[in-house]
Amino acid sequence: MKNFIILSVLLFSTTLFAQKFTAEGIVKDQSDFVLEGATVYFQSIKDSVPIAYGITNKNGEFSINVNAEEDTKTIFNIAYLGYKPYKKDIDVPAADDLKMGIIALEDQAESLNAVSIITRAPPVVIKKDTIEYNADSFKTLPNDKAEDLLKKLPGIEIDLDGNITYNGVEVEAINVDGMSFFGEKKGEIALKNLPSNVVSKVQVTDYKTNMQKFTGEESDSGTKEINLKIKKGKNRGSFGDVKAGYGTDDKYQANANIFQVIDGKQLGVIGGTNNINMSRGFNALPDTDTSTGDMKSDFVGANYTKGKWNETRVNGNYKYSAQNNDKAQKSYTQNFLPDLNYNTNSESTSFNDSEKHQAGADLKFIIKPKNKLSKKRVQLSNEIDFNTSSSDSGSTSLKTSESTDGDLISDYSSQNQSTSSSYNLNNEFRVTTITGQGRDYLNISLDTDFSKGMTDSEKFSENILYNRNETVTQNQITNNDNNSSNIRLNALWSKELFTDFRIMPRYYVAVNAQNNEKYVYDYNDVSEEFDDFNDILSSESNYTTTTVRPALKLRYEFKDFRFEVEGGYTNTYRNYRDRLVVARDFKADFEYATYSARIRYRDKNGYKNINLRYSQGIDLPSVSQLQPVEDVSDITHIRVGNPFLKPELSHNLRFDYQNNLAFHNINITGNARADFVQDKIINSTTTDADLNKFTTYSNTNGDYSLSGNVAFSKSYFSKKTNINLNVRLNGSYKNNITEQNGIKFTAKTTNIRPSVSFKYSYDQKLDFSAAYSYSTTESIFDTDVFNGNDFFVQNLDFEASIFFLKNVFLTNKVSYRYNSTVGDEFDGDAVFWNAGLGIELWDNQATLTLVGYDMLGKNNGYRRSVTETYIQDVENKILEQYFMLNFTYKFGSFAGQKMNVRGNRGGRGSGGGGGRG
Repeated sequence: MKNFIILSVLLFSTTLFAQKFTAEGIVKDQSDFVLEGATVYFQSIKDSVPIAYGITNKNGEFSINVNAEEDTKTIFNIAYLGYKPYKKDIDVPAADDLKMGIIALEDQAESLNAVSIITRAPPVVIKKDTIEYNADSFKTLPNDKAEDLLKKLPGIEIDLDGNITYNGVEVEAINVDGMSFFGEKKGEIALKNLPSNVVSKVQVTDYKTNMQKFTGEESDSGTKEINLKIKKGKNRGSFGDVKAGYGTDDKYQANANIFQVIDGKQLGVIGGTNNINMSRGFNALPDTDTSTGDMKSDFVGANYTKGKWNETRVNGNYKYSAQNNDKAQKSYTQNFLPDLNYNTNSESTSFNDSEKHQAGADLKFIIKPKNKLSKKRVQLSNEIDFNTSSSDSGSTSLKTSESTDGDLISDYSSQNQSTSSSYNLNNEFRVTTITGQGRDYLNISLDTDFSKGMTDSEKFSENILYNRNETVTQNQITNNDNNSSNIRLNALWSKELFTDFRIMPRYYVAVNAQNNEKYVYDYNDVSEEFDDFNDILSSESNYTTTTVRPALKLRYEFKDFRFEVEGGYTNTYRNYRDRLVVARDFKADFEYATYSARIRYRDKNGYKNINLRYSQGIDLPSVSQLQPVEDVSDITHIRVGNPFLKPELSHNLRFDYQNNLAFHNINITGNARADFVQDKIINSTTTDADLNKFTTYSNTNGDYSLSGNVAFSKSYFSKKTNINLNVRLNGSYKNNITEQNGIKFTAKTTNIRPSVSFKYSYDQKLDFSAAYSYSTTESIFDTDVFNGNDFFVQNLDFEASIFFLKNVFLTNKVSYRYNSTVGDEFDGDAVFWNAGLGIELWDNQATLTLVGYDMLGKNNGYRRSVTETYIQDVENKILEQYFMLNFTYKFGSFAGQKMNVRGNRGGRGSGGGGGRG
């Protein structure tokens, strides 16, 4: 730690003696019109590396702090879509400021889709509603993947479950060169397998459906998508790597990736195996996230893509995976009921061995008009996916419950084992035609989904009731076969009736049919066979659902504003028939109207975006919630439906704000949401003195939730230094209604979570990040039966990489987590430290790394859950400490040049063009 501090001080001190100045000026065109959003930046005269950048404001002004280091000259650049790039060598002034005056850009003779910037691009470029990051401006380790690169970018966060957000907004899709990779919307394979140093740019924009992209429709999702642009190098390149690692306790991992990019074509083959709890990929240095259970995984896949999103294209992919999961858990639960409090100790184990095959094909064919000036065109699209899977699983459970006085109430034990297989075929066919002046369109889609599943299971459970001096047992097998089909037709017509006013009628029809055969046999003590047919739990059912929904949307645009209103009428008919238990039969006809509205403001450059939305949603009760027949499949919990349930009607109000203050390199986002539920369906549960539960369902009013967040990010960039600061505040309030033992009560839960993160990198010597969050939760009840709960959880994360000698690097990831309310039997805090010491070999074609996972052995699987009716402390079996030696060999080139040379290791590799678009 002492050496680390000394090195950091020395690196910071080098900037004190550098030549710094502030450059100011105004950018206009030759007609004296100011240009807002032009990219202005300086490059080193020695190697053309960007050393400072900025964006002009609405007055065309720029003000850039430049750190020229030891350079006496710099290269001054301006880029703006539709204008010739401006470039000029300037002398570094002796004074602290440099007045550039008015700079006029010349019109570009030819219309370009993007601005070509000479040599290397600035780290961040704003193109209307797209923020583009130059990947080579952000340091990554030699073996890092695309996921590691994303974690370096300002505003991007990846949580423990792999969910990605950008300044607090959900990232809905990850694409590679504008296309899904291996048919995955979330892009998990791309993030965990693509090397970070093959990514040229990371583009963050509003999420659009394929139809919106083809028709040019504006996004209305409220979410984001990320596109990873691969370095082309004359549009031709191939690359890949082979990795292997072996460690203590026989831990291992191996992975191989081969990718090829040839002028719009992508080919990828990946495969791997490991027993360190990864579903796929290779972990050069694991994150400090607790990994529960013990998992072994094998994976192989292939992907082929030709064409871009705006042209005829084809994609085919295949994936195979096999996993062996073993889990174990201990828990202690304090249960609170209006007339009974009790405690439960439990232990459970489970296993699941599964195999899965997935294959998919996606063809999008574009018919262009013979007249090249016409904007009319047609897109034919067909996506087909086939999945098949099989699994063997089992579990054991032991639960002992006692009163708060220590008196035994019950002992429950169970053993379960099952074998299952399933098949699914899904096909989506779409026709989209663009007519008129290119703004009108018609979209018709037909989706079909067919599936089949089979499950054979055996279950034994025993419940000893001490108050009754009685033992209840259940010993049975179940054979379950089910088939389902789903057909959906959706048609949308968008027509501009007059200037800025558009009418958008929609018609939706869906038909779903399910056939299920479930046969349950109880164990016969006389024959010692499972031949006693259980006609109460068995079923032979046919279930059909038909939904018809016509809707109409009206849209009006006025300057930078857009106004939308939509109304729809839905009719859903349900018909359930069971040949074994007639009491389960029902027919239900639901009719309802829903409305939505939206007001959007967006400035002409797309920097400021404000949305106010209102929508209604309908949630129909499930089949089991409607059937007035007791479900006794669990001997400790009987459930019965309510045929008089009404559908839930939700009223949702959302406000979204986004402002890119490009002139100051600041991004501000925020949103607020309110959800009110009418006729909410809740569980009405009664627990008797033997802890047997009986649950039915009812409607209630008064359930609502409020939530919001605001995020601020600021970046600073110079030739050798990159600094990012992110500050965020999240808050929520929930008013939940629950019914226990005949008493209906309200739980009011408030959560406040401020967080801050800081990222700093210096040249190719140091990369450091830190993040801290503090989450406080308070729950109060409107009844004296329950006591309120309040607790806090804090997380502190550090990550640092130091490059020294010639090819040696040291990386540390440290996290500290503390939960204030974890019980005495469990440890409320945990320190998790992973470290890696590596060396690059053979001109960076190979890397040898020694990795330590949970260096201190202090990580734990303790978690606490708090609700209105219980407090539960859980200890999960986790992946424990190990040490592993990893070897990676990388190969590949772009335009005949090796891509793994040391100059591209991080920070400042060559990048493509980019500018304001």
